[in-house]
Amino acid sequence: MKSKTILAAALLCALVLCNAPAQQATPTKSAPGGPVLAPDAPSSPVDPDADRLLKAVGAQLAATKAFSFKAEIWEDAVVLGHKVATTRIVDVRVRHPDRVQIEIGSPKHSRGLWYDGKSLTVLDRVQNLYGTVAMPESIDEVLDIANDKFGINFPLEDLLLSDPYASAMEWIKGGVTFGKVTILGTPCQHIAFSTDRVDWQLWIQEGPKPLPRKLVITYKKEATAPQYTAIFSDWKLKSSMSDKTFVFTPPKGAAKIEILPAVDSE
Repeated sequence: MKSKTILAAALLCALVLCNAPAQQATPTKSAPGGPVLAPDAPSSPVDPDADRLLKAVGAQLAATKAFSFKAEIWEDAVVLGHKVATTRIVDVRVRHPDRVQIEIGSPKHSRGLWYDGKSLTVLDRVQNLYGTVAMPESIDEVLDIANDKFGINFPLEDLLLSDPYASAMEWIKGGVTFGKVTILGTPCQHIAFSTDRVDWQLWIQEGPKPLPRKLVITYKKEATAPQYTAIFSDWKLKSSMSDKTFVFTPPKGAAKIEILPAVDSE
């Protein structure tokens, strides 16, 4: 019985890992919504307008007590020698400093994440399996521990941080702005940045509430230069959000399993 529990736990963690780009398997920091990066050479200049626009997005998210959004994510993968685009939908709810709830759906998988300020619960809706682990009282800490210790990645996690701008700027080597673009009918400003491993672009909604409308990350070090694209919708900025939103209730017939620490491949 114990071996079945361990196997099921490993399966649950593996399914959660499917939400993140393969490059996220390496540690420590990340560019917005994307891969984990390592520090490199000193930064090259960043266009002041690009910096201002990115800072405005970070300030908007950091100052908002609670918010929610949806994102349609497309990610390149190589399957049987073919470069194909895989897709999933994420539905995110955040209340700073210590609440997150995310639903993730794709053609083959459906799962949810609940962080209630004390614990993180992961539910595999297809297998009807869930596991819970204790966590500290901070979203920033939870994102690090979930990734480093358990191999669990939150989609678009950099938008959930207490200071998204500082997290992004730590790894940027250069940045430019490309002016106005319309994304699904919403006027936006288009900016782009480079790090050692990736180039990434962000389209920011114009007006008094500068919010992300599209994100594209290009993994320029990979053989096929795969891309990760997120298109955002249904942004809702709130002053509060009910505790009930972040409390996990097991579905009927769900089996509780143990979430085991990730195995170090080295």
